[in-house]
Amino acid sequence: MERSTQVEQGILLPTQRTPAVQAPRAGLRSSTVLLVDPDRATREPLKASLVEVGIGRVVEASSAAAAEEIVQRQIVGELALVSLQLGAEAVRLVQALRDAGWSRTIALAPTADIGPVIDAVGSGVSGVLIGRRANPAAAAIPATIHDLSSREIEVIRLVADGRSNKWIGDQLSLSALTVKSHLARIGRKLGTGDRAHMVALAMRAGVIA
Repeated sequence: MERSTQVEQGILLPTQRTPAVQAPRAGLRSSTVLLVDPDRATREPLKASLVEVGIGRVVEASSAAAAEEIVQRQIVGELALVSLQLGAEAVRLVQALRDAGWSRTIALAPTADIGPVIDAVGSGVSGVLIGRRANPAAAAIPATIHDLSSREIEVIRLVADGRSNKWIGDQLSLSALTVKSHLARIGRKLGTGDRAHMVALAMRAGVIA
């Protein structure tokens, strides 16, 4: 999951309009997200992104053991993000979270290595978000993100859930090829072809939650 989303300072030309700041959705303020990632360099920017889009409570854990302590304290929220960098511990943790009442868990895969992804799917995750580590210089939000159509926003929201093109097509009554075309247009507007980077930009801009 391209998960590092630090934003560089940019220069706003006189002819440009500052994009309107969108208020966080009210429901997000009461949401709890658990973020489990051993890599501080990616965990902290992702936490900042979640806070910026309006998530009311982000609980961090740098290891499976730390996350299991949170489970033992009977903390339950709406979404758990678990890094596959935890190795075999990630599978055990996902199962523990499901048993504890975390109904939605997304695995964060730093690479497209199929082995950990298959293990994550087998453990019962809601989805897997695959991406490469972001280049901070490429993480600024483009103004064109506000040009996304309602259909494109629907597609990127389902991508954020870790859904495949075929699954998204079935859900929206589209062909997988049409979904691919939507993603290509989204990529051109956002300046990236990486699915995880698209999601990160959309979340930071408040386009999706």
